[in-house]
Amino acid sequence: MAVTYSAPAKVILCGEHYVVYGGKAVACAIPMRAHATVSKRDDELISIESQDAKISATWKGEKLVKSSDQSAPSRLRPIKIMINKISEMFGAKGFSVVIRSQIPRGMGLGSSASVSLAVASACLSAIGVEPKQSELFDIASIAESEIHYRASGVDLAASLTGGFISYIRGERPRPIPVGEKFNLILISTKKGRRTGAIVKQVSTLREQFINVFDKLRSVNDEVAAEMEVALTNLRFERIGALFTIQHNLLKTIGVSNKALDDAVDVALRAGALGAKLTGAGGGGCVIAVAPQNRVKEVAKAVSSKYPVHILTVPHDGLRREK
Repeated sequence: MAVTYSAPAKVILCGEHYVVYGGKAVACAIPMRAHATVSKRDDELISIESQDAKISATWKGEKLVKSSDQSAPSRLRPIKIMINKISEMFGAKGFSVVIRSQIPRGMGLGSSASVSLAVASACLSAIGVEPKQSELFDIASIAESEIHYRASGVDLAASLTGGFISYIRGERPRPIPVGEKFNLILISTKKGRRTGAIVKQVSTLREQFINVFDKLRSVNDEVAAEMEVALTNLRFERIGALFTIQHNLLKTIGVSNKALDDAVDVALRAGALGAKLTGAGGGGCVIAVAPQNRVKEVAKAVSSKYPVHILTVPHDGLRREK
């Protein structure tokens, strides 16, 4: 019997990069989802198909049996390594995996974390295993660590739990109580990037100026603490101001660029209360918050230059689909 799980994308409200070095991040799940449908099999084959990427590959053990093209085995390898671990841990004999994702890749929205969680959950459910959240996090981290250099775990945590979370690497994510739904504006620069390369760039900067970086991390943590209070009380003006402060903190460590800065400026000129890059930077997306009675108006003004989505948050985390 086939089993389907889905996991959401995420945006980070503050803490990018600083979270890798023990800083605090605030993140939330957003209404874009990756789905994985899995059937167990008894022939020791592992078949993985990504419908949106239009690639597929099948292995028996470490031997490649077939693939859709030359790039498919390497692109699907992180998921294959994670499935190998599941097979080793629970004695599974094989899986057929079909992935469908609404989440654009390389745009800072946690696409790989969402896919990893959905695949891991569906594989485990297909063989009758019900893991604890911490166990599922560890299994999905196997694929994430193959994809990203020094993954902090914040993407997985936000996708797994849903809602708004406060996160420190190595600790259990803490839910932030948000009393009612509201809207954020997601702005795409249409420029993708590789997270690992940006994280390595920041690592080099930190090694050169570790005392400066640690002071910036302390400021980041103050911003995160203020963000939690602002979210709990739905103080949109303060959320906006903190977004802009955080964007400048990220500019300071060199992860913004002309496109991201321009998207922030366009949002502010359109009437947003604040805006910032979200994710690793170097490309990807900006998030903005506007007065809730003017969200559509601000989004329309921004859309004259950049693609926009209005996101209603908080949003569900990992779930089994009917």
